[in-house]
Amino acid sequence: MPALLLFHRFRHTTVTPHEKRFPIACMVGLTLTLAVAGCGSTPANPSTPSPSPTPSPAPAPSASPGPAPPTDSATVTITPFGMMPYEATVAAGGRVTFVNRDLVVHDIQGGIDPDHRDCPEIDIVGFLQPGQSRATSPLPTARTCDYHDHTEQDHHGFTGRIVIR
Repeated sequence: MPALLLFHRFRHTTVTPHEKRFPIACMVGLTLTLAVAGCGSTPANPSTPSPSPTPSPAPAPSASPGPAPPTDSATVTITPFGMMPYEATVAAGGRVTFVNRDLVVHDIQGGIDPDHRDCPEIDIVGFLQPGQSRATSPLPTARTCDYHDHTEQDHHGFTGRIVIR
């Protein structure tokens, strides 16, 4: 039996009276929507001008504030992608807390790499298990200290800098 004969009852369709009214209903709905949208907040008397405010004199320029003084503490978060932020600033005598938010152990040491040791105050951080945190010893001298993650020597994102002011 040919396929066209199987679907013979679907070949002829008629539009019901309900379907004939659909375009009219859409036009009525659209007209009502536009009419409601046109009812905005137009003033009742548009010819009355509102008084314009008198300009006030410009304030005298003040000295721009300098950079905020460094705080006594800062936090460096260890993520799977590296240290965040790369650079932390603390006041002389301040400490930096390292927080391990990665899934692996990290070993924080002072210096740009194991061959160039620097800032022994950072070495106290040492090994950090996932979720663990530890602060450096007080950083007494104004200078810049580099640090690295000894377990991630080959990844540049696992280094950073502490600026002591």
